[in-house]
Amino acid sequence: MTWDFLRSIEFRSPLGSAAWLALAAVPVGIVALYFLKLRRRPVTVSSTLLWRKSLEDLHVNSLFQRLRRNLLLFLQLLVIALAMLALAGPRMKGTSGRSQRFVLLIDNSASMSATDVPPSRLEQAREEARKVVRNMGADDLAMVVSFADSARVVSNYTGDKRLLLRRIDDIEPSQSSTSLREALQVAAGLANPSKQIGEGVVASDQVTPKLFIYTDGGFADVEGFSLGNLEPEVVVIGPPPPPYSPPGEGSADADARADVHNPSDNVAIVALQGRVSDDRPDVYQLFGRVHNYRAEPVKTEAQLFRRPIDKPGDAGALVDAVALEIPARTDQAFKFDIPETQLAEFEVRLPVEDALAVDDRAFAVVGNARKAQVLAVSAGDRYLLDAFNTPTAVDRADVRVVTPDEAKEEEVARDIRGGRYDLVIYDGWRPEAPPEANALYLGVFPPGTEYDKAKSVESPVILDWNIGHPMMQYIRDLSLVYVAKANIVEPPSGATTLIESNLGPLAFVIPREGFTDAVVTFPLLDGKTPNTTWFRYISFPLFLFNGIEALGNVRGDETEITAGPGKPIALRAETAEKTIQVTSADGSKTDAVERNPQGTFVYNQAATTGLYTARWANDGLLPFAVNLFDFRESDLAPRGLIPAGVPESQAESYKIKIGYSPVAGVSNLPVVKLDWWKHIAVAGLAVLLIEWYIYNRRVYI
Repeated sequence: MTWDFLRSIEFRSPLGSAAWLALAAVPVGIVALYFLKLRRRPVTVSSTLLWRKSLEDLHVNSLFQRLRRNLLLFLQLLVIALAMLALAGPRMKGTSGRSQRFVLLIDNSASMSATDVPPSRLEQAREEARKVVRNMGADDLAMVVSFADSARVVSNYTGDKRLLLRRIDDIEPSQSSTSLREALQVAAGLANPSKQIGEGVVASDQVTPKLFIYTDGGFADVEGFSLGNLEPEVVVIGPPPPPYSPPGEGSADADARADVHNPSDNVAIVALQGRVSDDRPDVYQLFGRVHNYRAEPVKTEAQLFRRPIDKPGDAGALVDAVALEIPARTDQAFKFDIPETQLAEFEVRLPVEDALAVDDRAFAVVGNARKAQVLAVSAGDRYLLDAFNTPTAVDRADVRVVTPDEAKEEEVARDIRGGRYDLVIYDGWRPEAPPEANALYLGVFPPGTEYDKAKSVESPVILDWNIGHPMMQYIRDLSLVYVAKANIVEPPSGATTLIESNLGPLAFVIPREGFTDAVVTFPLLDGKTPNTTWFRYISFPLFLFNGIEALGNVRGDETEITAGPGKPIALRAETAEKTIQVTSADGSKTDAVERNPQGTFVYNQAATTGLYTARWANDGLLPFAVNLFDFRESDLAPRGLIPAGVPESQAESYKIKIGYSPVAGVSNLPVVKLDWWKHIAVAGLAVLLIEWYIYNRRVYI
């Protein structure tokens, strides 16, 4: 504790070395004057006996005798010492001059493992949080929360600096995506001063908590969230953005600005999918896509490794490679032909040195194909039904179509509750309860109060779509699609936006207790009249086919939304047993997973990317792949810092929106210095007054 106090003290003097040399001579001069000021007067005496007294006065003028008994000299030297100490500018590093409460949110998602800030972004975030803890005052309290796709309270409110530093050190990196909303909900709940009790400490209700968020900004804006009495400050971790570059002459938009998403040092596999070749049924094909986030082109290759199913964690053997030349800030597709139909595991690697390693590898399981079991609830939308009749959809799924009235009947309702289907599509009809399956909602929202605040909008313009998501693969023509009406809502925590418009998200996916819900916020039909022109373009049947591939549990298919790091995965093992065994990607442990009441096995331990294996009975086998495939996590350009030179009218677009107002990030927190020189100067003045009083009263000790 003493060492922390001493380390928090620093000096900042306005004087130079020459001035300090002159100042150091002052006390020496004062002592010298005490020997020079003694004046002897000639005195006529009647006896030589007084000569002995004169000789004793000479001894009194010696250094030891002179200094030992003169209080004024010591007071004058003390005044000079205090003046010199005040001019040295002593101050203690701290956050404020009064008791404070701090909420420290530390992002440990996949992108925080990037090494473009040595040794890593997470370590720098932890160090920035440590600075706040080290500079805490004796009455200050702090709590620590880590967050990725979910939030975890690392430490409740406490003033124990050693405990807080140890808890910060214990925060480990993850490979999950980022969701700030849940972390804010946890922080807002725990920061209630009337309820929060720390580890042996009750927080005062007189202090407004200060919220520090240490992140690289790789998450969607958290809009419409009430922070209550929290005061947020975002500390952006990562390389600073390059200076603002204004648009060139002749720009069509006078208010155009540079892209908020700057280049970053990363090359990532953003998609990988296996399917049977259309031309040769005996050949599987692996389709993938690599994105180059750098500002310069990259030459590398995609290497295909075959992994043995019976040896979890084995590195595998190289079987093929494809050369890649990827232009700056674009992507390139690749394909591997696999001449077999047996169940097999594969890994694709990029032999490239970049700042993030987790997205340089991707995994897939092929062979032993299984059709998706799909139920479509529709009032007779022929555009939707025609898309299910394409040869490709027929080969990949068994689709049953029922009307909303038929869906309410006991037979169909029992199958939905019992997990009979892999995917249930609700076209313009909202059920009372979610199905025990993945779901695709077209024009309606899933059951739940979080969608009650949806607002109706007209003619939203599609601006962007998430091409890195499996449901949006190979979709390129959405900018041509017209939508007449849509219902816009802020997606719940953990959602991933698929289609973005000028008025809000038009499609998103959200995990649900081992399942996934995909939501398209605009209906296909307005009564009997088309509400959109999406039917006219190839992207519509392609979107439905991607939905079947991604949500239909097609054997041999690998998808991000059903198998992402840190997310629950619903396994449909074809067994009557109550328990199955799941082996981790590195083969280090095997977990027993019990069947839930709906007949599904939900695995919650897939914390890292890789190939996992579920086994049951003697020969039951179900391998599955877990991949990152998150465009936000792979895009390492930090978000929230305003580049130098940005016009004031455009600065807000670079900020992170938390709650109801944009927040500008900072590279590090400014530490408030508690200056002591004023107090020392006052003490010196008081000593000087005492010296003056003693001198005028001729008090000698």
